[in-house]
Amino acid sequence: MDEGGKSRTVYVNGRFLRGPITGTSRVAEEVLACWDAAMLAGDARFSGMSIEVLCPGNAARALPLKAIPIRRRNILGGKFWEPVDLGLMAWKGTLVNFANVAPLYHPRAVTYLHDAQMFLYPQSYPAGELRTHRPLMRLAGRMSRRVVTVSDFSSRMLQRFAIAPASKIAVIHNGADHILRVAPDNSVLARFGLQPHGYVLMLGSAFPYKNVDVIYRAFARMGVSSLKLAVIARADLRKAVGSVQEVGDRLVVVSDVSDADLRALYQHALVFVQPARTEGFAMTQLEALNSGSPVITCALGSMPEVLGGDVVYADADSPDEWAQAILHFERDPRFRSQMVARGQAMAARYTWAGTADALWREVSDVAKGR
Repeated sequence: MDEGGKSRTVYVNGRFLRGPITGTSRVAEEVLACWDAAMLAGDARFSGMSIEVLCPGNAARALPLKAIPIRRRNILGGKFWEPVDLGLMAWKGTLVNFANVAPLYHPRAVTYLHDAQMFLYPQSYPAGELRTHRPLMRLAGRMSRRVVTVSDFSSRMLQRFAIAPASKIAVIHNGADHILRVAPDNSVLARFGLQPHGYVLMLGSAFPYKNVDVIYRAFARMGVSSLKLAVIARADLRKAVGSVQEVGDRLVVVSDVSDADLRALYQHALVFVQPARTEGFAMTQLEALNSGSPVITCALGSMPEVLGGDVVYADADSPDEWAQAILHFERDPRFRSQMVARGQAMAARYTWAGTADALWREVSDVAKGR
């Protein structure tokens, strides 16, 4: 207990352990790994504090933590676990929520609100999801003692849509060095018929704001180039209608890839393209840069803030501009090498250790009543 009689236990909302790894759960897992390592090393910043992960009884995934216990417990369970059970179980301590939602009330909550995409591009989400998640985000913004977001851009959007006031928001950039811990599995290239520097890499998405159609249209304007477009997607895009058909036999659909496959695909791509109209944080671009691929993206959302001048920018609505930017990398290997070096140097600034340290300062301040 501290001088005011409050517990110095920090509880972590572990609901993310129910499902597969996502962008938000990546943040939670990397931060917890850093905190766990610091506690094991006797880091003085954690003196007098304890951390516990609370998750539903049916949470299937585990984490390789040694100093931080994971406790599976239900009170009401089911759909009431996060809004009710969690708040009751964590009531005497400080609660950290990593995934955009929080209990209906908790007196000392620190909540990640990663972005405001549901408000910026509602057409990208199912109507039922909008009806539930948007009110829950606003509730979390009002209830939480501190709101954490991942870029100045996201902070401005949270304020614009009245989700959280500026006085509550702390901006903490994510790390991106997790990709460097994975050894590339170069056999993935042969599996999909790809040659080093002979393909452009993109992550597929059905969300309209991801704007992937501009890349399909760009390939239709690239003339006799032998470059392939490798799209990481679950669906067989070759059967899709619309602009994807313009890529023709240069389209390669890459599916069921491991982290080691992804590292190799980044590393050997001529260039990684990410044409989204908005992103709360430029995570995939930084993964590509860390892996040795140059990047073309849009100067929108958080991208200029996070990536600065060490990537190439193209207009979100100009297939011709994207085509010319891609062909520049194909025709000028020296330019590509320069952009790889610049990108790697810039991406190295974004580490999970830095993220975890900054977040712990916010959490410990709330825990200590500051």
